[in-house]
Amino acid sequence: AIFGLLSSLNLLNLGKKEGIPRVLNYMPLAHMFGCGTVIAISYLGGEVGFWQGKVEKLVDDFRDFRPTVLAMVPRLLNKLYDKVRLELRKKGVIGRVLFQLAIRGKLALIRRGNFSQNTIWDKIIFNKIRRSFGGKVNRVISSSAPLSAEVCRFSRSAFSCLFMECYGQTECVVGCSQTLNDMESGETGIPTTMNYIKLVDVPEKEYYAKDRIGEICLRSPAVFKGYLKDEAKTRETIDEQGWLHTGDIGRWTAHNTMRIVDRKKNMYKLSQGEYVAPEKIEDAYSRSRFISQVFVFGNSFEHYLVAIVLLNDEFIKQWATNEGYDYQGSLSSEMGKKLKQVVLDDMTREGKKRGLMSYEQVKTIEFIKEPFTMENGLLTPTFKARRYAVEKRYKDLFKKIYKSAQD
Repeated sequence: AIFGLLSSLNLLNLGKKEGIPRVLNYMPLAHMFGCGTVIAISYLGGEVGFWQGKVEKLVDDFRDFRPTVLAMVPRLLNKLYDKVRLELRKKGVIGRVLFQLAIRGKLALIRRGNFSQNTIWDKIIFNKIRRSFGGKVNRVISSSAPLSAEVCRFSRSAFSCLFMECYGQTECVVGCSQTLNDMESGETGIPTTMNYIKLVDVPEKEYYAKDRIGEICLRSPAVFKGYLKDEAKTRETIDEQGWLHTGDIGRWTAHNTMRIVDRKKNMYKLSQGEYVAPEKIEDAYSRSRFISQVFVFGNSFEHYLVAIVLLNDEFIKQWATNEGYDYQGSLSSEMGKKLKQVVLDDMTREGKKRGLMSYEQVKTIEFIKEPFTMENGLLTPTFKARRYAVEKRYKDLFKKIYKSAQD
């Protein structure tokens, strides 16, 4: 499976210009993405660096190590996109227009096979981004979770090099990967070497394989043998024919590449019977400038979703100044009430732009002050929320949110 990934990344035939691959690993070696990255680069005789272990120092680690290959998780690319977009929005209409023109201009060149890093758009916007990662990047890999098309387009433009999305799990390593000539955004390419893929029906969500959409199932020598001392869970995950049921919903595109569109697992069933995938909704809401972190919650006793939100303090200060509030880090009752509605409205707009159905939209929110981190056990090493831990920590708050919404 790792050989298949190396082939798709064209890392097996590096020339003198690219040099030996260098990668900075910031994930635990117990995590398949981190472990696989170290094994792959070591196999090629490359160099592997390890971060300091502090999220706030990660950008410094990238800049100092100067990697040639970036192994990225979507959370980091989302943060980079939001930061650049926010800085350009501060410049008003001109900044927003330049941002869109830069991405369109770069993508037009890349689709023609031109990865030049000396365009006017590089001088205005993108050179600064590449320098913050050491200025030597010639390959970018995104994996561990779906990446939105807009962030993918931005990332491909910003790094102006081979940018590839891969799909896999701990149980199967790498299942799909984009190829050198695949320039589509938001897709995870074709099966890698040794992998077979099929889609199976998910009738409870009205996904049917005949429509080229369903649960992704994988079969290959790279699929794991089973869970340690848990035969029941193993049989639930791997069927009698040896197919691994991933729990992810995929769609074959018109180009016969895979697009991850939903999640069978980690779903809430609402009281009227609809199933909703909170991670997809959170990804849409995370585009809001007001939000630093968001967690969507639902249960089968209620017909709507709620959410807890960690505010983006930098943008809140800007908003408060424009609205005439004296914001010093804490919200007054009046400001808090108004801000809550403003944030909810902005979340709803972002959700509509990304195709959320009405029942997928959150109906009420509450602000929290403590961020999700690895230290407090609410964040995974790939910067995704630990759903069970968050639900347990904020169990009483979710009850309170539902109760206040009904009063």
